[in-house]
Amino acid sequence: MIMEFFAWLEGTAIANAIRTIPWLYPAIETGHYIGLSLLVGGIMLIDLRVLGFARSLPLKSMIGLLPFVWAGFVINVLTGSMLFIYGATSFGPNRAFQLKMLFMVLAGLNALAFDLAVRRSGGAWVAADRPPALVKGFATLSLAFWLCVVTTGRWMAYL
Repeated sequence: MIMEFFAWLEGTAIANAIRTIPWLYPAIETGHYIGLSLLVGGIMLIDLRVLGFARSLPLKSMIGLLPFVWAGFVINVLTGSMLFIYGATSFGPNRAFQLKMLFMVLAGLNALAFDLAVRRSGGAWVAADRPPALVKGFATLSLAFWLCVVTTGRWMAYL
């Protein structure tokens, strides 16, 4: 039944446009890479700083990257959805894709928890440049989850 749904997705106007307009697929893929750069690049900088690297950079400035991280997340969800619609019958059953989605959900929930921890504290630990252990735990999980998202995303073509 799920494969019927995937086949239906591939027959939609969006999938047909991606398939027939020569520049559309590469444009969407480019957008996906830009979103990935904002998302993973930004979150890795924040996570590494929270974990104590690059102490000369103010933690408050690094936390200021969060809006760019969330923008990258939104861009990737939108472009990734379009790429999925285009190849749903190939991507849907792909184990690497399934793992990527699992890690993306875990990473997104972890990022939301991190963001809430920053907001709930009123930024006191940010100003003091003393991230609590819980926040360092979120940063560690974030690095692991996003590395898994990127890795499984690349594996999709080979599994």
